[in-house]
Amino acid sequence: MQKRLACLFVILMVSLRPDAQIVDRAPTGTTNILPVEGGGIEMKIDSITPLNELIGRLNDDWKFIETGKGYWIGYTNDMFSIACRGDGAISALVHFFKTTTKRQGKVGALYTLHLIGIQRKIAGRFVERFVDTKARSALLGLLNEKDYVYTIVGLLMRNPWPSDIPRFFEILKEEKDDKVIWPIVNALNRYHIQGNPVNSLLPDILNHLEIKLTIEDEHTLEPGFDFNAQIKEALRVFHNRYPEIIGVEEKLYDEDLAPHYTIQLSSALSIRELLSSLNIEPGSPFNYNQIGCRVQYYLEGNKLYFCTIKTAQSRLNQWWAKLPENVKKKFK
Repeated sequence: MQKRLACLFVILMVSLRPDAQIVDRAPTGTTNILPVEGGGIEMKIDSITPLNELIGRLNDDWKFIETGKGYWIGYTNDMFSIACRGDGAISALVHFFKTTTKRQGKVGALYTLHLIGIQRKIAGRFVERFVDTKARSALLGLLNEKDYVYTIVGLLMRNPWPSDIPRFFEILKEEKDDKVIWPIVNALNRYHIQGNPVNSLLPDILNHLEIKLTIEDEHTLEPGFDFNAQIKEALRVFHNRYPEIIGVEEKLYDEDLAPHYTIQLSSALSIRELLSSLNIEPGSPFNYNQIGCRVQYYLEGNKLYFCTIKTAQSRLNQWWAKLPENVKKKFK
């Protein structure tokens, strides 16, 4: 009996540790709970260490906590501890980002600013509530750091604010670097802009157009699989089969269309499935944390055109330039 009571006591004490896993707890927007597959972790908050020392640790060889799900970010205990300092930590994080020479530190600062923005609350699987305007302004202000635009935009688009749009178009107006243009152009898919001249909702007659690809084993992703080449093959086949209603910009065949993403296309492939596989399908809730591939498309008349990111940028810039000022002011 005594042994049984002792075992129960040990189990109870372990379950009450501040960094213990909380079993079967879905994300409910509770502060300082990191959801993971099968439950959640109550984060251990350091309220004693000075802020600058906590921020300095972001230069260390930290790793995201494994959440088991691609849509949940595995913020570290230090990130939560810094974010607990609220808006008071924002200027220190921005200064740290601008002065540290370590990429690890810069990335850590960005994710911590994002954690402040959502007030340390993970709301759900495909929804996020970014509420801190100062943290948002800080992230938008760092978009001039070209090597980090992909990361910053990927964080902002998880909960798109219309007030981001003027800042995006300021950059698109002059920018020539693809690594900056691409994430912004694709992220605009998430902002549901009325009249968007790219990434349009397609009629069913186009969505359901289908081709057959020659694939030995569509359920197995072999090491070294060339997704870039498979995308181009799919575009060629679609254009060759439906030349009157599908066009493909030739420059697409010379570009790396999937630098950060690999998936096996199905052998029986529709336009809708292709867009979904490229993570550029309009209106899909599953794309809320995915920049997508370096391909865009637009409708002109009854014809669907696949185009480069540069062409999409040009179409967006022309549209924005013609937009009345009173409409642009609504975004601010």
